[in-house]
Amino acid sequence: FKTLIKKIEEIVAQNDTEDEDGDFVDVNNCGLMLYRELFDRLYNYQRDGVAFLYCLYKENRKGGVLADDMGLGKTIQIISFLSGMYDSELIRHTLLVMPTSLITNWVKEFTKWTPGMRVKEFHGSSKAERTRSLERVQRRGGVIITTYTMLMNNWQQLASYQGKEFCWDYMVLDEAHKIKNSTTKTAKSAYAIPSRNRILLTGTPVQNNLREMWTLFDFACKGSLLGTAKTFKTEYENPITRAREKDATPGEKVLGSRMSENLIALIKPYYLRRTKLTRKNDLIVWTYLSPIQEDIYRQFISMEHIKELLTTTRSPLAELTILKKLCDHPRLLSANAIAKLGLEDPAEGFPDEEAATDPHSVGDVSDETLVTESGKLTFLLQLLERLRQEGHRTLVFAHYRKVLDFLQRILGNRGFKVLRLDGTILQIAERERLISLFQSDTSYSVFLLTTQVGGVGITLTAANRVVIYDPSWNPATDSQAVDRAYRIGQKKDVVIYRLITCGTVEEKIYRRQVFKDSLIRQNTGDNKNPFRYFSRQDLRQLFILEDTRSSSTQRQLQELHSRHRRSDPVLDEHIAHLHTMDMFGISDHDLMFSHHINHDEAPENQEEHQYIEGRVQKAQDLVRAESELQVGQRSEHCLLHS
Repeated sequence: FKTLIKKIEEIVAQNDTEDEDGDFVDVNNCGLMLYRELFDRLYNYQRDGVAFLYCLYKENRKGGVLADDMGLGKTIQIISFLSGMYDSELIRHTLLVMPTSLITNWVKEFTKWTPGMRVKEFHGSSKAERTRSLERVQRRGGVIITTYTMLMNNWQQLASYQGKEFCWDYMVLDEAHKIKNSTTKTAKSAYAIPSRNRILLTGTPVQNNLREMWTLFDFACKGSLLGTAKTFKTEYENPITRAREKDATPGEKVLGSRMSENLIALIKPYYLRRTKLTRKNDLIVWTYLSPIQEDIYRQFISMEHIKELLTTTRSPLAELTILKKLCDHPRLLSANAIAKLGLEDPAEGFPDEEAATDPHSVGDVSDETLVTESGKLTFLLQLLERLRQEGHRTLVFAHYRKVLDFLQRILGNRGFKVLRLDGTILQIAERERLISLFQSDTSYSVFLLTTQVGGVGITLTAANRVVIYDPSWNPATDSQAVDRAYRIGQKKDVVIYRLITCGTVEEKIYRRQVFKDSLIRQNTGDNKNPFRYFSRQDLRQLFILEDTRSSSTQRQLQELHSRHRRSDPVLDEHIAHLHTMDMFGISDHDLMFSHHINHDEAPENQEEHQYIEGRVQKAQDLVRAESELQVGQRSEHCLLHS
């Protein structure tokens, strides 16, 4: 009888372990067990991401950078990884830092993917509540979600518990380019918090700016990878940057190339970046001003008021905004501006005072007149007709609601089924309704959105064509708009058309962004005054109208990039068709920041070859020695407090 009971117990125990094993899966055989239900919901490349994060941990690398493109689910990969780590009881405390606008989304994703995990916010105005949440997680384990602002103002509190130093198992920074400059208060506060492991998330790849790249890896790897900033600059940054300059010698180009390869090999184990699976062709379309736009433009820039402006220190934002509006459509100007320009004569077909206050007041103006008054509008309507014929669905982003008014009316009259989302739609439920209607009902071929509303937190993968009607002062704003269509779930190749008028302020701002290493890029520009970085001379240039029938920028970029477009016969045919429309030409926006030097030039001779290899070896040795030294010097707080 005893033997029988023992046998039954053995069978029950065996079933229990089988059941338990069946609930968990080893992610890509990396050793991390993940709850099966969660594992099954991940895409293959997301499982690779979780395995990458676990390998960093297992191989005792202090941290790393997950730099997948926007829309590939970095949030979900981190949540899945943490879920596996907590379930395996490998970690207890995680600090997650992010911009305030992302908190709601992270909380929502945690609830959706790992409902049992303790996740608390260290955020909001109540100090008592924040402290309660923090202490609860520090005491019992879990995840604290906080913002960069909170981190900056409360780093001492986040770094201690009951009067002693507190060490987090993981510190994860989302939108980690916020600390790309190691001297800022944000970066210093992040450095001040003890953590065993650090993960940085950024969709903005680090290759563009080597100094920023050093900062990210210095933080993630706690100084154990790329040596000091000074050595990194002399050994890597300087030769690589020099090789990209026009007058670099063949030897300098080869040295830069070898340094680049060596650097990529160094960071490879700590860095994972995947780009979107479908292809994206991002085109700049150089459009013309209509005769009436050009006439008003010339009148405006020759006014005394403008000449005075250029001799003062006041920001020219208001005047430049008028010029930008003018590039879109002359009817965006106020009645006041039109009167000043002597164009209030109804014969010209321009609105009166009452009309300017009412966006829908172009009722008495024919569609044809509206279209011929704007070069961009003329091109856009030709393009939308063509895209409809080709069976594509299109998102059109514009800054001004009035542009959407014109488009809504004209497209409606031409038999297009159109949806529209702008800042007047405040109800979240109504926004969701419009989005799901567009996603599910293919009879709507165009979705009109204002850049500000449509640029954030919306997925519209039913569209595979995107038009940016007017470029932003800050290119990051436009990138977010583009990423509405170019996300997980997009099955088709995406084409983006950014409309820029030849010779105008739009072309000049764009040139500045492309050729001056984009000073008005994300996080550097001051949103209130994007012209902070322009000299008086530069500002004068903005108020000059160049040749409006051609674009020097397009020509210059054509020389650089015409051979590099990732294309196919269908796209080539489509682009050939675009060239028959009312516009000057096309450039590849995506290639602006990815133009690689041709490194085929071999070094002159054996001596030069040896010199180059010696430089590479020296750089590697120096950086390794410094890194080892730094790791030794950094006190192992966390070990003491384990």
